[in-house]
This record gives sequence, structure tokens and C-alpha cells, in this order.
Amino acid sequence: MKMQFPVDVNEYERAGSNERYIIPDNTYTLEVMEVTPDGTSKNGDPKINFKLGLVEFLNNPDWPYNRWLYHSIFLIPMGKKGHGIALHFLKVLGAVPDEQGIINIEPSEFIGRRFSAFVYSEKDAQGILRQRINHIEPLPEVGTEEVPF
Repeated sequence: MKMQFPVDVNEYERAGSNERYIIPDNTYTLEVMEVTPDGTSKNGDPKINFKLGLVEFLNNPDWPYNRWLYHSIFLIPMGKKGHGIALHFLKVLGAVPDEQGIINIEPSEFIGRRFSAFVYSEKDAQGILRQRINHIEPLPEVGTEEVPF
């Protein structure tokens, strides 16, 4: 017996791929959920992975997309190309260097930290669609705005 199964052709194209749940390009408030040191780069620079939750949608059962994404940084030595990327991210998370200019990283201290970032999609070298972030900024401090009266 033949059976029919009506489907949305656009959904059919996305079914079984990570593209079905890709977060729409937009600026979101993100929260650090997990931090994991994860080996090194080809050059031997330490790598840290961050699991970031979308604060506004973590507990929203109606949100049809992923509620989190991953972001990695490499601790590239000062003076080498790419050093500022990790430095900016750590600064936004509240890391502060000591008197000698060293940031001591305790990964668990970043859990719960929040910031704003633009989330977008981009295909990697293998053609797989990945979530990326840029325009990483600290959240405005509460109570710092002037009252207009």
C-alpha cells in the first residue's frame, strides 16, 4: 500500500542538516554556559572553547532554533597577528591583567558572564554552515544612564 506524506519543500531541504536550527543573524545577549580548555593550535597556542547561551531564548519552548552556540579563542602571543581577538573577548568577559600584564585565566570564573554579540552564519572550508560571532561588546552597566529630570 502506497502512503502519502505532505511536506514543506523548504523544510525538506534543511531536514537532517544543522541548517534547520541555525540562529537567525541578529544581535543577542549571550551568557557563558561552559568553558573548556581544548588543546592547541597548529602553532602550539592554547585553545579555549566557550558554550554560549542565547539569554532571551534559553527557556523559550517556542524558539525554533538553537538556544546556544560555540565560540573558540586561541591565546596567540603578544605581537603576533590575531592576539587582539582573544584579548578583546577576555576583556569583555571581565578579565584583568596583573601588574606585569598577565591575564591569569580560571575558566570556571567566566561561567555566567554576559555580553552582547552579533550572531551570523558562515560556511567553513568544508562547506558546513557554522554559527559565528562578532561585534562582541560588554553589556551596558545598569544605572549608568543620566536621569533626564
